[in-house]
Amino acid sequence: MYETIQNRKIKFALVGCGRISNNHFGSFETLKDDCEVVAVCDTNPENLQKAVERTGTKGYASYTEMLAATDADIIVLTTPSGQHP
Repeated sequence: MYETIQNRKIKFALVGCGRISNNHFGSFETLKDDCEVVAVCDTNPENLQKAVERTGTKGYASYTEMLAATDADIIVLTTPSGQHP
């Protein structure tokens, strides 16, 4: 059984910082009182740097490193659908 998240923001990490990630970042910004981005990940250094600058959080080039280090409650995959696995 899982505990309900209460009395704190929901922590998100996002993998894939390309075009579609901007939609997710916009939602996080709109809901900033209820959620926060705690990590971002992308293999493209330019996309990763832009995401780090936008979110102010730590960036990772490797999702396995990110998963080992993050305390995110939810991982958002914004990679192309064929790459989700």
